Amino acid sequence: MTLTFHALWMLCALGSVVLAAAAAGAGVPAVVAMVVGFLAGVRFVGAVALPDPAVAGAVTVCAAAIFLFRPRYAVVAAALGGVLGGMWTGLLEVQGLPSPAAIGVSAVVLGVSRHLTRRRPSFAPEQLRDEGLLAIGLLGLVVATLPGVLDGWQAARNFAATSDRVSQAIVPAWTIALLLSSTTLGAAYSLWSRR
Repeated sequence: MTLTFHALWMLCALGSVVLAAAAAGAGVPAVVAMVVGFLAGVRFVGAVALPDPAVAGAVTVCAAAIFLFRPRYAVVAAALGGVLGGMWTGLLEVQGLPSPAAIGVSAVVLGVSRHLTRRRPSFAPEQLRDEGLLAIGLLGLVVATLPGVLDGWQAARNFAATSDRVSQAIVPAWTIALLLSSTTLGAAYSLWSRR
């Protein structure tokens, strides 16, 4: 399992829980939207076709932004939360959970998060939900950019490994002279200005 896989797994799990809690007050249309989004996520993602980190990150960032800045569109954000829950089932399947069990676990987690938020106001107060939305939005940005950063890092390592140059380059004489002269002039000015 790679770093990207673990970050994606965490994003889908936390994102679905936080978005289910945030959509708890939106009513029946939000529940229907979440179920439809969940089924769409299950349908298009599985153990064979894992979710793309860029797509999962974009879905999470969009859903968090909608809840934070346009709460009147909570139904759309609830559907995106369901999509994240559906994506999570594919990641659970990769870890060895059978498909029906993975779907059941993800659906139960979504339902319990929504139910506890509605029944117990102290379970997820509004401030905690807002902080959770901000956290998953930032995590979504990290997950969306992580594969590109890791690919670039690997390319740099490959380039350095295949380079014919010696890894410890000799510092040119003019660089040392510049550093010594600027340090000396700075010290002399400091001594002169304090008299």
